[in-house]
Amino acid sequence: MDTFRDIIAERRTYTANKHTHSHGYGQLIIPLQGELEITAGPKSLMMNTETLLYVPPSCEHTYHSVVRNEFLVLDIPHFMLSSIELGDRGIACPVNNQWKGIRYLILNELERGPEHGAALKELFPYISHCLVQEQMPKSIQYIHEHYDEPLTVQKLAEMEHYNRSYYSDWFLKETGKTPSAYIQEVRLSKAKELLRDTNLSILNIAVQVGLEHQSSLTRLFQQYERVTPSQFRKINHARLS
Repeated sequence: MDTFRDIIAERRTYTANKHTHSHGYGQLIIPLQGELEITAGPKSLMMNTETLLYVPPSCEHTYHSVVRNEFLVLDIPHFMLSSIELGDRGIACPVNNQWKGIRYLILNELERGPEHGAALKELFPYISHCLVQEQMPKSIQYIHEHYDEPLTVQKLAEMEHYNRSYYSDWFLKETGKTPSAYIQEVRLSKAKELLRDTNLSILNIAVQVGLEHQSSLTRLFQQYERVTPSQFRKINHARLS
């Protein structure tokens, strides 16, 4: 079982032997030198120094390399990942200046020794945000950035230059959810982070995720989690103690 609590970062090399596996944690593969041929789910690519890849949990992937290579690999515990944000498909993106900066920070943490896990845990929300930015249509990105504000389907549809009816059908095909359900789940995900990581009141958290009343947040938790926000906080604090 994959039960580690912090992000594990390592320099890794790959051989010409093909390996196929999956694991219960996410994995971010950042190139340092050489190439890696990899298939993750339906996505196949030749990774080089210009391309990085995020592999989601439980995604079967096959990989090998026939040239000298080295990659920076982050194994990310599943509980740190949000399927709402990152989805269940691999994300490939170019190594731009933003990712070069992230790579530099991670390599610096590795040089500091075995205590890097905690520091990488602090860096990961930014890494996650960058991955989300790479894959999201404009309106879905807007939901993640403005979940604390009033959101209407009409406004979101206009961002994609669709009429409201077509947008709702398009959104369902893109995410498997209606726009309103997706917004609620994003708000729920953010509320869970605040309940785990802060001592803010339930009312304060409700307001910060775009809900006017504490009772609205309570109904949301009971619908999706079958517990109240207070019970969710107590359960998670007990797990960490």
